Amino acid sequence: MAELQLYSYAACPFAQRTRMVLAEKAIDFDLIEVDVYDKPEGWETISPYGKVPCLRHHGGTIYESTIINEYLDEAFPEPALMPAGALQRAQARIWMDYCETRFLPATHRLMRERDDLEQRATNLDNLYAVLRFIEREGLRRLSDGPFWFGDSPTLVDFQYLPFFERFAVYEELAGLEWPPDCSRLRAWLDAMVERDSVKPTLRPLAYHLEQQRRLAERIAQKQQTAS
Repeated sequence: MAELQLYSYAACPFAQRTRMVLAEKAIDFDLIEVDVYDKPEGWETISPYGKVPCLRHHGGTIYESTIINEYLDEAFPEPALMPAGALQRAQARIWMDYCETRFLPATHRLMRERDDLEQRATNLDNLYAVLRFIEREGLRRLSDGPFWFGDSPTLVDFQYLPFFERFAVYEELAGLEWPPDCSRLRAWLDAMVERDSVKPTLRPLAYHLEQQRRLAERIAQKQQTAS
């Protein structure tokens, strides 16, 4: 048994973040797949939030992907996945927070309200503004690339990648288009998907569309049961 055990779900973008970081650092670990829609008995005793990813290390439990990844970077410092300077580390945390508080809510709302054409237009405008902010204030301001902080990826890059992998889903189902003035963001994505730590975690569009279909079915079943 490896020193670390990662409880994951193949379709979960948050668990994908941690699988990529473990691969980038070449850390040996046991991967334990959990069906989050059919959780094993006693799952909450392993993952107190009942979610994946969940990491076990030295008898302790760490959950929430952002916190897990920062823990891994501290516990296994080579290669470092946070910038060296205190100011840059603070900037990295700002952009990881931006992913959780601005970017993801914008994508979730677009997908949740995609059948309402008027609201979809508003949500698309909001997401375009978020993407352009990332392009202008993040990628273009922080480095010359190809990654957020220069020649090597940091935790920021892995924070965003799973959701940009799913960009084609937003295009297919909600009418999102890649903003032509976000060329730096496009180049970043192209560089990320070529990483050896990233490639094994990627799935084709058909896979992600099937996950969306299954999610929509579960939501409909819940609504029907509630009514």
